[in-house]
Amino acid sequence: MRDAKELSFLEHLDVLRGVLFKIIGVFAVLCVPAWFCVPPVVKWLLAYAAPEGFKLHYFSLMEPFFVQLKVMLVLAFFASLPFSLYYLWGFVAPGLTERERRGAGAPLLLSFFLALAGAAFGILLIVPVIVRFSLSFQGENMAPVIGIESFMSMILLSALACAVLFQFPVLLLILLSLGVIDLEWARRQRPVVIVAILTVAAIVTPPDVLSQVLVALPTYLLYEASLLVFRFRRKPDESLDVYEEELKR
Repeated sequence: MRDAKELSFLEHLDVLRGVLFKIIGVFAVLCVPAWFCVPPVVKWLLAYAAPEGFKLHYFSLMEPFFVQLKVMLVLAFFASLPFSLYYLWGFVAPGLTERERRGAGAPLLLSFFLALAGAAFGILLIVPVIVRFSLSFQGENMAPVIGIESFMSMILLSALACAVLFQFPVLLLILLSLGVIDLEWARRQRPVVIVAILTVAAIVTPPDVLSQVLVALPTYLLYEASLLVFRFRRKPDESLDVYEEELKR
């Protein structure tokens, strides 16, 4: 079997197609058990996020079915994420040097756990804030009539948005490990990072300061933690590189 670096562009595309087929196949298989997990998950989400006595409505005959379908897809996505990362790593790793594989492998493994942490953070902390903010507008002349589809979509989007935001340190560690950016440059970009995080937090949360801070603060702390982790990881890597260079002489 030829080395991955010797493959042509079209051969790389063919390998990538096989990887994508595997990812889609695993996702499709996991949709089956995810479908049976939907009822208890939906019941728990509604019991947790909706206030006591709060009733949701549906406005078309197929709306509850599409709600369960959306929840199934999100559950299958998170369940298939470790397999997707494994297959993608198998595609990318042969083209990297040993040092690059050491640097990028650990952050990629961390990606799955950060995605779960982000989803849990969005559901457990952000969703209740959004619900309270929305219901604060009700009064004698204005009562909420909320559909289950819009309510569940809000929960799922909050979970996915926080899961994506929590991938920021993974991307940062990979860029640092591959040498695309350096540590000093990343430190100098703190003001830009803060503005970017606050902007994204304002987009994915309702327009109140509390929810924006709840999203922005852990994201920024993860950024600082990534810089700290790379700083301590770089020292043994650099000493190992010096040792390898001495052996080659």
